[in-house]
Order: sequence, then structure tokens, then C-alpha cells
Amino acid sequence: MAKQAGVVAMPVGTAAAQPTMAYSTLNSPAEGYVVERDLGVVFGTSIGANLAVSFSIKKQMQQLVQSIEQTRVAAMNEMGQQAAARGANVVLGVSFDAERVQGASIMTCWGTACVVRARTPAAPMPH
Repeated sequence: MAKQAGVVAMPVGTAAAQPTMAYSTLNSPAEGYVVERDLGVVFGTSIGANLAVSFSIKKQMQQLVQSIEQTRVAAMNEMGQQAAARGANVVLGVSFDAERVQGASIMTCWGTACVVRARTPAAPMPH
């Protein structure tokens, strides 16, 4: 898939042999691609570490940012696995919700699993 604003590709799962899933906050595929099949909504949820209060604000903020990033990646990975299991090669319209509950970060993401393909050029008009 061509690089376009709002589109990111990342490995699905933890094994190196896993396919790459494209994620987009856009509701339509990148320019030059069309949706072949809509496979429905997929989601992922992850709960991050409950961080203890620290005397160092800088250290605490670094730990919080790291925890949120790890939680986001885990939620997207779960969503990507659901999409791949349905045969999708892209998740469109990705949205996120993040909350802190009793010190733990909870990240949920969702989007529409789709199969996209390159748009075929239009046949030339007969003369």
C-alpha cells in the first residue's frame, strides 16, 4: 500500500513470520486502492501496568508514557490479529480510547477490517 497520511503498517503478532497489517484513521483506502470486501468491526483492548507513585516526576512521566505506548501496541496487535484471522489486509477508520483506572492504563482501539486491492486502470475507450 502506498504511503499516505494517516496510514501505518506494522507486524501482526510477535513472530517474525507474521504478515504486516496496514492501519488507517481514514475511512477509505489510500489513493489508488479500493475496498474489495468489508469484513466488519474488529477491536483490541489492553491493560497497562499499575504504576507506583514515585518521588521523581520526570521518571514517573517516562514510565507512564512507556506504559501507555506498550498498552497501545498490545491493543493494536490484538485488533490486527482479529483482522488477519478474517482475511483482512487493512483496518480502516481506526479509533482509540484511553483511560486511567486506579493507576492502570486501559487502551481500546477499533476499526473496520477490509480487504483492499490496487485499483485496476480503466480500459481504454474504443476509437
